[in-house]
Amino acid sequence: MESEVKKNSKIKDTVFSSLFYECENAVENAKELYKAITGKTVKNAEKCRLEDAVFRERMNDIAYIMDGKIVCFTEHQSTVNPNMPLRLLIYAARTYERNQLTGKDVLYSTRLVKIPVPEFYVLYNGKARLDETELKLSDAFMIDSEEKFLELTVKLTDINLDRIQDRPELLQCEPLYGYSYLIDKTRKYNGDTVQAVRDCEKNNILKEYLEHYGSEVINMLNIEYNADEAREYLVRESKAEGKAEGFVLALVGLVKDGILTLTDAAKRANMTVAEFESKTGLKA
Repeated sequence: MESEVKKNSKIKDTVFSSLFYECENAVENAKELYKAITGKTVKNAEKCRLEDAVFRERMNDIAYIMDGKIVCFTEHQSTVNPNMPLRLLIYAARTYERNQLTGKDVLYSTRLVKIPVPEFYVLYNGKARLDETELKLSDAFMIDSEEKFLELTVKLTDINLDRIQDRPELLQCEPLYGYSYLIDKTRKYNGDTVQAVRDCEKNNILKEYLEHYGSEVINMLNIEYNADEAREYLVRESKAEGKAEGFVLALVGLVKDGILTLTDAAKRANMTVAEFESKTGLKA
């Protein structure tokens, strides 16, 4: 049920999405990943990610229909966004719509139409320790109510190399272990992505994947590592009172993460949208 919307070539994949969605063995890798996280074996997996630029920029997620379930994986490198349940609620609705799982004939049918069960997983590899194991949509409700008419749960998993050592089910997933190892080495070599890839090759980590996509992986890692460092800088800068430039940069990060719209960011910076676009290079 892959979306008919054409892929936007301007959107850059991350190593995570390349490994578990784009590469030649991506489907099998995703099935292994699902088993590692849930303990459940998947027989059939079919890609169903939204391919429009807006959602790829906001989510960069991996979505499959696995044995009658829509399974969405999202990676976070810095911090886990507490608004993920709301974002994934919107994303799920769009996924049903885009993949023709709903429509006028379906929505107004007199018979009950079965739809895939949604499951949501955030894989975290930020530097800070992850304390939470799940996020709930109801945590964002303005008032607390005993009866929840709508709920969405996102399961969180820390996939940092040093934090999966005591989780054999994660270690046994070779693509996940290899990915965690690669990111860990990239950080330990202070962003020297070439050395990180060579380390993997030397230790037979992600061997087949790197043989096919080595140069692309280095480019993607460079973008990811620099973006991760930039986010940390933005946080430090935005905390410093009176640093207007840092505040604007922080707003840029929030727009790119999908937390603020371009219009909202411009208002907070006391600028018109045109001024904000001119200053930051962002486009609506």
